[in-house]
Amino acid sequence: MKKLLNWGCVGLLTTAFIDPILYSALDLPIPWGRDILMAISGIACLYLLIRFRDSF
Repeated sequence: MKKLLNWGCVGLLTTAFIDPILYSALDLPIPWGRDILMAISGIACLYLLIRFRDSF
């Protein structure tokens, strides 16, 4: 479970910050809703990792 949350946190936060850069470089409209949702999900994974760090 810890590895899944760790991968989710890293993957979602990285994608949420790199995705707008990639879309703007390709002159495409940036899907802000998806990027914000990915960032919130990554933060939630990080919160769960910190909150239950002794349980895992």
